[in-house]
Amino acid sequence: MKQALGFALFLLLPAAATASGFLLFQHGGRTTSQAGAFAARASDPSAVRYNPAAIVRLDGFQFQAGLDFQAPTDEFATASRADSPEHVIQFPPSLYASWKPKALALPLAFGLSIDSPFWSIQNWNTALFPGRFDTLRQELTLFELRPTVAWAIDERWSLGGSLRYVQGALETSFAVEEIFSSHPHIIEEAEVESAAAAKVDGIGIDLALHFAAETWGAGVVASSGVRLDGDGEIEHFTVQPLFDQGAQLDFDLNFGVADAAMDFELPPTLTAGFWWSPTAAIAVEVDVAWSGWSALDRTTIEIDPDPFTDDPPALDRRRDWDDTLALRLGGEWSFASGWAAGAGLAWEPSPVPDATAEPGFPRGDAYVVALGGSYNMKGLSFDFGYSYYFYQNRSATLTGVDGVNSPVAGTFSARSQVFSISARWRR
Repeated sequence: MKQALGFALFLLLPAAATASGFLLFQHGGRTTSQAGAFAARASDPSAVRYNPAAIVRLDGFQFQAGLDFQAPTDEFATASRADSPEHVIQFPPSLYASWKPKALALPLAFGLSIDSPFWSIQNWNTALFPGRFDTLRQELTLFELRPTVAWAIDERWSLGGSLRYVQGALETSFAVEEIFSSHPHIIEEAEVESAAAAKVDGIGIDLALHFAAETWGAGVVASSGVRLDGDGEIEHFTVQPLFDQGAQLDFDLNFGVADAAMDFELPPTLTAGFWWSPTAAIAVEVDVAWSGWSALDRTTIEIDPDPFTDDPPALDRRRDWDDTLALRLGGEWSFASGWAAGAGLAWEPSPVPDATAEPGFPRGDAYVVALGGSYNMKGLSFDFGYSYYFYQNRSATLTGVDGVNSPVAGTFSARSQVFSISARWRR
């Protein structure tokens, strides 16, 4: 037992570094209520995501379905104004299934899941938003399919792996200043808004190890990065009508709908967790999750044909994101008949450095407070979880209304709430 406690303290030591950022680490009411600390226990069908090796501990066929409602609030404030993006309630779904066949000669279990590794929508649609030359709208909504297999080495140790297919939509829009003319003496300057969208996909893998004793256990999960890219279109329109007919013709000739290729990089991750039950009714877990966000050095939009006189920042944006390290602490208390309560705390710093912060990914480091509960019947359970995110304010300098020569300094601030509901069925 002393060795187990020492291992837990070792996991806590690196927590002063930076953390996992924008990846969705809470799926389902039970894990949301415990701030996502579940890699070591992984004792329901969401183990397909949290620790694939743990599904060998789930008997028979088990299924879980849920929704994660996200309600974020963001703001960018300067000395003269404050802007907020459109308030969008986001609700990525999650489905998990595990099956441990009794008749199989080998100690194998199988799993399948569909959920969202990343779900972010920012739409700064206020008039004359000062960051519109960087980003007006940024949307990355991804679904992930994970076929999984696990093998029980013995009664306590197991190995597991998943193949991950990620598919979704990447969208962005931004503004530029362009000059249009049909005659050297007749020119007109106009603000053009451009919107690009592409379907992106990519493939990755998970490898996991799980150990389960009677009153304590541990788990480790390593996930590869996923390179996302795909093709789509970009379209343009002038914010205000062009007065000169020749200028309008110039715009129509050069700013038609064009092909666009877009990309994004999901990071490799490594998660280690340890749980301990001081009594039969209480389980406590601590997880540390590293994410290699430094793989995302830049994002690009390749346009054919390219109509811009000077390339906007969005076409080849330097990201230089940082690797992160998150700390999650959660616990569950079973009481009365079938009832359980969960609570958790997490530290989730942002991978985005101040130097490359922009309206598409504006949020700073986050403190997370979580709570919730479960009701368990024979063969059926219902879970509810709630998390509140306190994001640290961050300073940023945006391109500004007159291009790169007039930067706009301000402060991003944010808060977010996550409501998760799910049901679990066992047969």
